[in-house]
Amino acid sequence: MSIVPIKQDGEGEGSNSLVDAFLGSRMELWDPFHFMPAPFSNMLSGLGLGSSVNTRLDWRENSKAHVWKVVLPGFTDEDVLVELQEERVLQVSVESGNFMSRFKVPDDANLEQLKANMHNGVLLITVPKYQQASNIRVVEIEGSD
Repeated sequence: MSIVPIKQDGEGEGSNSLVDAFLGSRMELWDPFHFMPAPFSNMLSGLGLGSSVNTRLDWRENSKAHVWKVVLPGFTDEDVLVELQEERVLQVSVESGNFMSRFKVPDDANLEQLKANMHNGVLLITVPKYQQASNIRVVEIEGSD
């Protein structure tokens, strides 16, 4: 792969750093609907296709629980709704409608003990696993020694 310096109109040859190329003051965002007449592009922008919340959703599993971490910057626990729906589907959404995610909770999760906690825009959802009875037994080894 090679990196080619970007030269914008009116710039000298000395401006070839990546910082200048990506953070230049004249750099504009690409508009995929630039060819459409204004009434249509305005209608599309009204659908909320361009607005979203900068979120991150991670799922981790350990021997005792399933844990989901949802980063919702700028939101509080009053803005966020966590719902357990039919067929073990967990839905996380925000009041403004800018974020909604659904995921199926694994079968080994104890839904009766589902807990959610939010602090500084980070939502943690914890669902403990069912504790299975241990079928481990020690077997004596017989020998002729």
